[in-house]
Amino acid sequence: MLQWVGDFSARLRANEEMLFTGRTIFCPHFDTRNFSLAGSKYSAPDRERRRKALRKLLQNATTAQKTEQLHSVLEEQFGPYSIRTTRRDLVAMAGRPGLVKPLPKDPAAKSLLWAEGRGSVDLTLSPMECMTLTAIFQHADRFGFRSDTEDLAKLREYASTELWKKTHRDLVAEGRITTGTRFTVLKPGAYKEEHLRVIQEALLDGVISLDIVYRPRDAGNAETCWYRLKPLALSYQDSNIYLTALVHQEQWPEGLEPPADAPRGKYSSNGPGKTCALMLHRMVEVKTHWMEIPERTAYDLRSVEVQKDLMTIHSDGPIDIELRLSDNLHNRLSENPLAEGQVMTPSAESWMLKCQIADTQGLRLFLLGNAGDIQVVAPRHLRDHVRGVLKQALEIYDSELSSR
Repeated sequence: MLQWVGDFSARLRANEEMLFTGRTIFCPHFDTRNFSLAGSKYSAPDRERRRKALRKLLQNATTAQKTEQLHSVLEEQFGPYSIRTTRRDLVAMAGRPGLVKPLPKDPAAKSLLWAEGRGSVDLTLSPMECMTLTAIFQHADRFGFRSDTEDLAKLREYASTELWKKTHRDLVAEGRITTGTRFTVLKPGAYKEEHLRVIQEALLDGVISLDIVYRPRDAGNAETCWYRLKPLALSYQDSNIYLTALVHQEQWPEGLEPPADAPRGKYSSNGPGKTCALMLHRMVEVKTHWMEIPERTAYDLRSVEVQKDLMTIHSDGPIDIELRLSDNLHNRLSENPLAEGQVMTPSAESWMLKCQIADTQGLRLFLLGNAGDIQVVAPRHLRDHVRGVLKQALEIYDSELSSR
């Protein structure tokens, strides 16, 4: 039998240990006259308000908090009530779904330490919404999103927990919610997490600029160059992350500056005073700078001019295309249209498709990837491109056979 000794605070600490470890403590000599906090003078707020306030305190705290510290702030908000109630709330919230978490206790400490838990997300989502969110996370993982940051981990844990609570089985752990693609997805380029954090903070600030040491591509013998720029947007695409920015200054190794008429693009900047898109995995160093670089008032991140830096676009807008399709591809495009407003009509032993769509690298890869089921009828330049690539591929295969 545990003997209650010492002053009143020692009794409270023992009670805290009981709540956290689950041990039963029998106290026949406990004097309720000296422990009257449960009287009518001390009425605790309702549980939902208490626990919401506790979550907010831990979310805003920069360090782990003692029970006494948390309870003191709660009493300032709600008036005096028993610290035992706060202890019970913290212990209950530390269980699944883990709204708070107890930290390892220093033997010299007199109180448990508490921190924000992974499940501490103030959201209310239905089980169906949680299923959709889980699928979104899985799909994002496949295309290079790193969801192992603390904030995303909390959101992901929340969705998983809500599903666990609302069903008789763990749908996520059993692989009953999954995503996939029939395309080969390249592994994401390796970048430094701290570089992304600095860029995100600069975008949130909206004023500060960035100094970036970059590894350009197709830039002769220049291994690195330096930019001072204003960050404008982040783009997640094709397993990589791109920073769209307005370049204020750039510096190249002496004698290795690109000629004024040299083609520039997403593998390096377009020059001072112009926008560009830089790959995160090619950044060697990223630092903030105090300089405020004015942003263009008419700058449109969705314009074709800007998008051409992010992806290969061969037209300034949609073009009219006409394709001859096999029955196999006709069936596919009937269910998954190539473009809005496409029209398909039967033809001799085939189908004709007409639509308007931008002439992008993605379109050309689709045409080449289905070359056995598609013939480009118009426009002529697109037909010539596909025919030329196929001819080059045949020459490569023929040359390999003849050399054996």
